[in-house]
Amino acid sequence: MRTEQLRALAEVAAVEICFLVVAWLLQAINPSGYGWYSKSFMIFLGLLGIFAHGKPGEYGLKPKSLGFSAKWSAYVIAIFALTSVVVLLAAVAAGILVALEPTALLTMLVWYYLFVGFAEELFFRGYVQSRLNEVFTKKYERFLGVDFEWTQGTLITAIFFFGLPHLLTGINPFTGTYRVGPLVIAIAVFAMVVGLVLGVLREKTGCILVPTALHGSLVFTTFALGKAIGLAASNAVAAIALFVFFALFLGRMLREPVA
Repeated sequence: MRTEQLRALAEVAAVEICFLVVAWLLQAINPSGYGWYSKSFMIFLGLLGIFAHGKPGEYGLKPKSLGFSAKWSAYVIAIFALTSVVVLLAAVAAGILVALEPTALLTMLVWYYLFVGFAEELFFRGYVQSRLNEVFTKKYERFLGVDFEWTQGTLITAIFFFGLPHLLTGINPFTGTYRVGPLVIAIAVFAMVVGLVLGVLREKTGCILVPTALHGSLVFTTFALGKAIGLAASNAVAAIALFVFFALFLGRMLREPVA
Protein backbone atom coordinates (compact mmCIF):
# COMPACT_ATOMS: atom_id res chain seq x y z
CA MET A 1 0.00 0.00 0.00
CA ARG A 2 1.33 3.41 -0.92
CA THR A 3 2.47 5.87 1.72
CA GLU A 4 -0.20 8.44 0.83
CA GLN A 5 -2.91 5.80 1.21
CA LEU A 6 -1.64 4.80 4.65
CA ARG A 7 -1.45 8.46 5.64
CA ALA A 8 -5.05 9.09 4.59
CA LEU A 9 -6.30 5.96 6.39
CA ALA A 10 -4.42 6.93 9.54
CA GLU A 11 -5.80 10.46 9.40
CA VAL A 12 -9.48 9.56 9.02
CA ALA A 13 -9.16 6.70 11.52
CA ALA A 14 -7.66 9.05 14.11
CA VAL A 15 -10.45 11.59 13.60
CA GLU A 16 -13.15 8.91 13.85
CA ILE A 17 -11.58 7.43 16.97
CA CYS A 18 -11.51 10.92 18.47
CA PHE A 19 -15.24 11.19 17.83
CA LEU A 20 -15.96 7.78 19.34
CA VAL A 21 -14.00 8.48 22.51
CA VAL A 22 -15.72 11.84 23.04
CA ALA A 23 -19.15 10.32 22.28
CA TRP A 24 -18.55 7.50 24.78
CA LEU A 25 -17.42 10.00 27.41
CA LEU A 26 -20.45 12.23 26.83
CA GLN A 27 -22.75 9.21 27.06
CA ALA A 28 -21.21 8.27 30.39
CA ILE A 29 -21.67 11.82 31.71
CA ASN A 30 -25.13 12.53 30.29
CA PRO A 31 -26.86 9.32 29.14
CA SER A 32 -30.16 10.97 28.13
CA GLY A 33 -28.95 14.01 26.21
CA TYR A 34 -25.45 13.21 25.04
CA GLY A 35 -26.52 12.74 21.41
CA TRP A 36 -27.01 16.45 20.79
CA TYR A 37 -23.49 17.16 22.00
CA SER A 38 -21.82 14.21 20.26
CA LYS A 39 -23.42 15.01 16.90
CA SER A 40 -22.46 18.67 17.28
CA PHE A 41 -18.90 17.47 17.82
CA MET A 42 -19.21 15.30 14.70
CA ILE A 43 -20.25 18.35 12.67
CA PHE A 44 -17.27 20.25 14.06
CA LEU A 45 -14.88 17.42 13.17
CA GLY A 46 -16.36 17.10 9.69
CA LEU A 47 -15.97 20.81 8.99
CA LEU A 48 -12.48 20.80 10.50
CA GLY A 49 -11.42 17.93 8.26
CA ILE A 50 -12.94 19.53 5.17
CA PHE A 51 -11.48 22.99 5.65
CA ALA A 52 -8.11 21.64 6.85
CA HIS A 53 -7.62 20.32 3.33
CA GLY A 54 -8.69 23.62 1.80
CA LYS A 55 -11.06 22.11 -0.75
CA PRO A 56 -14.63 22.53 0.53
CA GLY A 57 -16.02 22.42 -3.00
CA GLU A 58 -14.37 19.06 -3.64
CA TYR A 59 -15.30 17.73 -0.20
CA GLY A 60 -19.06 17.68 -0.72
CA LEU A 61 -20.06 21.25 0.11
CA LYS A 62 -20.59 22.41 -3.49
CA PRO A 63 -22.95 20.52 -5.82
CA LYS A 64 -22.15 19.92 -9.45
CA SER A 65 -25.60 21.37 -10.10
CA LEU A 66 -27.75 22.88 -7.35
CA GLY A 67 -30.89 22.34 -9.42
CA PHE A 68 -30.12 18.66 -9.96
CA SER A 69 -29.37 18.05 -6.26
CA ALA A 70 -32.40 20.03 -5.09
CA LYS A 71 -34.72 18.17 -7.48
CA TRP A 72 -33.58 14.71 -6.44
CA SER A 73 -33.55 15.66 -2.74
CA ALA A 74 -37.18 16.72 -3.12
CA TYR A 75 -38.00 13.43 -4.85
CA VAL A 76 -36.38 11.43 -2.04
CA ILE A 77 -38.23 13.31 0.70
CA ALA A 78 -41.50 13.04 -1.23
CA ILE A 79 -41.17 9.24 -1.55
CA PHE A 80 -40.85 8.81 2.20
CA ALA A 81 -43.46 11.47 3.02
CA LEU A 82 -46.12 10.05 0.70
CA THR A 83 -45.53 6.51 1.89
CA SER A 84 -45.81 7.70 5.49
CA VAL A 85 -49.02 9.64 4.81
CA VAL A 86 -50.71 6.57 3.33
CA VAL A 87 -49.83 4.51 6.41
CA LEU A 88 -50.82 7.31 8.79
CA LEU A 89 -54.24 7.55 7.16
CA ALA A 90 -54.63 3.80 7.55
CA ALA A 91 -53.62 4.09 11.22
CA VAL A 92 -56.21 6.84 11.75
CA ALA A 93 -58.90 4.69 10.14
CA ALA A 94 -57.90 1.77 12.34
CA GLY A 95 -57.82 3.97 15.46
CA ILE A 96 -54.26 3.02 16.39
CA LEU A 97 -52.50 6.33 15.74
CA VAL A 98 -50.66 7.87 18.70
CA ALA A 99 -50.81 11.67 18.40
CA LEU A 100 -47.50 13.52 18.66
CA GLU A 101 -47.09 16.97 20.14
CA PRO A 102 -46.06 19.59 17.51
CA THR A 103 -42.98 20.55 19.54
CA ALA A 104 -41.93 16.90 19.80
CA LEU A 105 -42.41 16.45 16.07
CA LEU A 106 -40.35 19.58 15.32
CA THR A 107 -37.61 18.39 17.68
CA MET A 108 -37.48 15.05 15.90
CA LEU A 109 -37.34 16.74 12.50
CA VAL A 110 -34.34 18.79 13.62
CA TRP A 111 -32.70 15.80 15.28
CA TYR A 112 -33.05 13.26 12.48
CA TYR A 113 -32.44 15.55 9.51
CA LEU A 114 -29.79 17.87 10.97
CA PHE A 115 -28.09 16.06 13.85
CA VAL A 116 -28.24 12.59 12.27
CA GLY A 117 -28.63 12.96 8.50
CA PHE A 118 -26.59 16.12 7.92
CA ALA A 119 -24.01 15.47 10.65
CA GLU A 120 -23.18 11.96 9.47
CA GLU A 121 -23.19 12.85 5.78
CA LEU A 122 -20.94 15.85 6.39
CA PHE A 123 -18.51 13.68 8.32
CA PHE A 124 -18.58 10.41 6.37
CA ARG A 125 -19.44 11.42 2.80
CA GLY A 126 -18.10 14.97 3.00
CA TYR A 127 -14.83 14.49 4.86
CA VAL A 128 -13.92 10.78 5.13
CA GLN A 129 -15.03 9.64 1.67
CA SER A 130 -13.56 12.67 -0.08
CA ARG A 131 -10.24 12.23 1.68
CA LEU A 132 -10.02 8.52 0.84
CA ASN A 133 -11.08 9.02 -2.78
CA GLU A 134 -8.07 11.27 -3.22
CA VAL A 135 -5.74 8.29 -2.74
CA PHE A 136 -7.90 5.21 -3.40
CA THR A 137 -8.64 6.11 -7.00
CA LYS A 138 -9.51 2.74 -8.54
CA LYS A 139 -12.75 3.05 -10.52
CA TYR A 140 -15.71 0.69 -10.75
CA GLU A 141 -17.79 0.88 -13.93
CA ARG A 142 -21.23 -0.20 -12.69
CA PHE A 143 -23.40 0.19 -9.62
CA LEU A 144 -26.40 -2.08 -9.02
CA GLY A 145 -26.60 -2.89 -12.70
CA VAL A 146 -26.35 0.72 -13.84
CA ASP A 147 -23.46 2.07 -15.90
CA PHE A 148 -21.97 4.57 -13.48
CA GLU A 149 -18.33 5.11 -12.56
CA TRP A 150 -17.55 5.34 -8.86
CA THR A 151 -14.42 5.20 -6.74
CA GLN A 152 -12.78 2.71 -4.38
CA GLY A 153 -12.56 5.20 -1.51
CA THR A 154 -16.36 5.24 -1.45
CA LEU A 155 -16.41 1.46 -0.89
CA ILE A 156 -13.79 1.64 1.88
CA THR A 157 -15.71 4.40 3.64
CA ALA A 158 -19.02 2.55 3.50
CA ILE A 159 -17.62 -0.70 4.89
CA PHE A 160 -14.85 0.21 7.31
CA PHE A 161 -15.64 3.74 8.49
CA PHE A 162 -19.46 3.85 8.35
CA GLY A 163 -20.85 0.30 8.44
CA LEU A 164 -18.55 -1.60 10.81
CA PRO A 165 -18.46 1.19 13.44
CA HIS A 166 -22.20 0.56 13.93
CA LEU A 167 -21.07 -2.55 15.81
CA LEU A 168 -19.87 -0.17 18.51
CA THR A 169 -23.36 1.23 19.25
CA GLY A 170 -23.74 -1.29 22.06
CA ILE A 171 -20.27 -0.66 23.48
CA ASN A 172 -19.02 1.99 25.87
CA PRO A 173 -15.80 1.32 27.81
CA PHE A 174 -16.52 4.27 30.11
CA THR A 175 -19.73 2.65 31.37
CA GLY A 176 -18.56 -0.95 31.09
CA THR A 177 -21.14 -1.74 28.43
CA TYR A 178 -20.23 -4.43 25.88
CA ARG A 179 -23.25 -5.67 23.89
CA VAL A 180 -22.97 -6.90 20.31
CA GLY A 181 -25.94 -9.09 19.43
CA PRO A 182 -27.58 -10.25 16.19
CA LEU A 183 -29.61 -7.04 15.87
CA VAL A 184 -26.50 -4.86 16.12
CA ILE A 185 -24.75 -7.02 13.52
CA ALA A 186 -27.74 -6.77 11.18
CA ILE A 187 -27.79 -2.99 11.61
CA ALA A 188 -24.08 -2.80 10.78
CA VAL A 189 -24.55 -4.84 7.59
CA PHE A 190 -27.52 -2.68 6.58
CA ALA A 191 -25.44 0.44 7.27
CA MET A 192 -22.72 -0.83 4.92
CA VAL A 193 -25.23 -1.23 2.09
CA VAL A 194 -26.97 2.08 2.68
CA GLY A 195 -23.63 3.80 3.24
CA LEU A 196 -22.45 2.62 -0.16
CA VAL A 197 -25.60 3.98 -1.82
CA LEU A 198 -25.17 7.30 0.00
CA GLY A 199 -21.55 7.43 -1.12
CA VAL A 200 -22.46 6.83 -4.76
CA LEU A 201 -25.12 9.55 -4.56
CA ARG A 202 -22.48 11.92 -3.21
CA GLU A 203 -20.19 11.04 -6.13
CA LYS A 204 -23.00 11.55 -8.63
CA THR A 205 -24.04 14.95 -7.32
CA GLY A 206 -20.70 16.20 -5.99
CA CYS A 207 -22.25 17.16 -2.66
CA ILE A 208 -23.97 15.80 0.44
CA LEU A 209 -27.43 17.31 -0.19
CA VAL A 210 -29.12 14.24 -1.68
CA PRO A 211 -27.40 11.81 0.74
CA THR A 212 -28.57 13.99 3.63
CA ALA A 213 -32.15 13.95 2.31
CA LEU A 214 -32.11 10.15 2.00
CA HIS A 215 -30.35 9.54 5.33
CA GLY A 216 -32.56 11.98 7.23
CA SER A 217 -35.77 10.66 5.66
CA LEU A 218 -34.83 7.06 6.43
CA VAL A 219 -34.11 7.59 10.12
CA PHE A 220 -36.99 10.05 10.61
CA THR A 221 -39.46 7.62 9.05
CA THR A 222 -38.13 4.70 11.05
CA PHE A 223 -37.98 6.30 14.48
CA ALA A 224 -40.24 9.38 14.52
CA LEU A 225 -43.06 7.64 12.67
CA GLY A 226 -42.44 4.68 14.94
CA LYS A 227 -43.58 6.74 17.92
CA ALA A 228 -46.95 7.24 16.21
CA ILE A 229 -47.62 3.80 14.74
CA GLY A 230 -45.05 1.49 16.33
CA LEU A 231 -41.54 0.53 15.26
CA ALA A 232 -42.59 -2.59 13.37
CA ALA A 233 -44.96 -0.61 11.15
CA SER A 234 -42.55 2.31 10.69
CA ASN A 235 -39.74 -0.06 9.68
CA ALA A 236 -42.07 -1.54 7.08
CA VAL A 237 -42.86 1.97 5.78
CA ALA A 238 -39.16 2.80 5.55
CA ALA A 239 -38.50 -0.49 3.73
CA ILE A 240 -41.27 0.22 1.21
CA ALA A 241 -40.00 3.75 0.59
CA LEU A 242 -36.45 2.45 0.11
CA PHE A 243 -37.70 -0.20 -2.31
CA VAL A 244 -39.54 2.45 -4.35
CA PHE A 245 -36.40 4.59 -4.42
CA PHE A 246 -34.17 1.69 -5.52
CA ALA A 247 -36.63 0.28 -8.04
CA LEU A 248 -37.91 3.45 -9.69
CA PHE A 249 -35.57 6.36 -8.96
CA LEU A 250 -31.95 5.38 -8.28
CA GLY A 251 -31.21 4.11 -11.79
CA ARG A 252 -32.85 7.14 -13.38
CA MET A 253 -30.83 9.47 -11.21
CA LEU A 254 -27.51 7.79 -11.96
CA ARG A 255 -28.22 7.81 -15.71
CA GLU A 256 -29.48 11.40 -15.87
CA PRO A 257 -26.85 13.99 -16.86
CA VAL A 258 -26.05 16.50 -14.13
CA ALA A 259 -27.01 19.87 -15.54
